[in-house]
Amino acid sequence: MSAFLLPARTPAAVHPWAPRFAQAITGLLCLEALLFQTGAVVWVATVLIALALVGPRWSPVSYLFAILPVGPAELEPSRPTRFAQWIAVVMLAAGIILLYSGAATAGWIVTGVVAVVALFSAISGICIGCIAWKQIARRAGAAHDLKRAFGLQGPGPWLLVVTAENCPRCGPARRAIHDAAGGRQIVDIDLGEHPEAGALPIWSVPAGIIIEPSGEVGLVRAGRIGAVEVAELVRAMG
Repeated sequence: MSAFLLPARTPAAVHPWAPRFAQAITGLLCLEALLFQTGAVVWVATVLIALALVGPRWSPVSYLFAILPVGPAELEPSRPTRFAQWIAVVMLAAGIILLYSGAATAGWIVTGVVAVVALFSAISGICIGCIAWKQIARRAGAAHDLKRAFGLQGPGPWLLVVTAENCPRCGPARRAIHDAAGGRQIVDIDLGEHPEAGALPIWSVPAGIIIEPSGEVGLVRAGRIGAVEVAELVRAMG
């Protein structure tokens, strides 16, 4: 497989293991740098993350993950992951500046923090930077006025069906929800066209989200959406 088969820009949704793979590499590099006091390795970790931000096509880490035989059953929004990558780049850049400006202790502390957070996220699957992004996005209003954000009309409640390109489960889940809805209002949201939907309280797609008449988020079902989850979502619409 050639690296040039990878997209030039980060897609709206990514394999859920891809961020953990990258976090593991970042964490191990930073840990090695900290243990052996090798500043050059901090540079390597920073450059690898920066290349991933530029686009998968230019990232050795993305290329390594792409050749692994791990096809996704579901995907996750990429915006929170990119925010977490920006945090890591900024922190490592600050650490490098400290290392080479006579404040080595502070620089190694920053590097150690990145190592711990990255390894924790890789092992647990809990992305601290992603959680921070969702909180910031909600407070900034990206996901607060949901009726206006997604053009919801009528009295509600509404059922949003969030999908993404190249998501194996998305098409069947969307069709199952539409078939069971019985004429109720279903709003299809493609993450590629509406990346702001990544601020919704979902960690994977496909996802079904009930928006109450007040505009607040109600029932959420994401990832594996079968007959039981479809019935729950339709029933929640009243």
